[in-house]
Amino acid sequence: MRKLSRLAIVLAALLASLGGCHLYQAINLTWDIIRVTYANPVTSVTYTATNLGKVDLTGVNLEVGVDVDGNGTYPLSVWTPDFSISTGETVSGTVAIRTGVLPLGGATVLSVDMDNPKD
Repeated sequence: MRKLSRLAIVLAALLASLGGCHLYQAINLTWDIIRVTYANPVTSVTYTATNLGKVDLTGVNLEVGVDVDGNGTYPLSVWTPDFSISTGETVSGTVAIRTGVLPLGGATVLSVDMDNPKD
């Protein structure tokens, strides 16, 4: 009985992991920070995002952070507006972050959010 319950748990875990594999392997979004410019009191960050995956993505947002102190932390951030991106497409945009001072460090993408993709 004990072996049967262990086998059932392993089988359930295997089926659960295989259920999400298709979308996990089909989503591949890359991004790049192109330019960071400062015009008191706003820092503008220009970015690109490229969909290298196998499914079209909708409702994508990037959280862009700015390293104001030059110490590798990103205390100020903003989310990009929603955008959709088809397979093989590259989109670009610019976000403004009110920093108040010239950032001593660069900018980076801290997080990505998107709607549930349709496979």
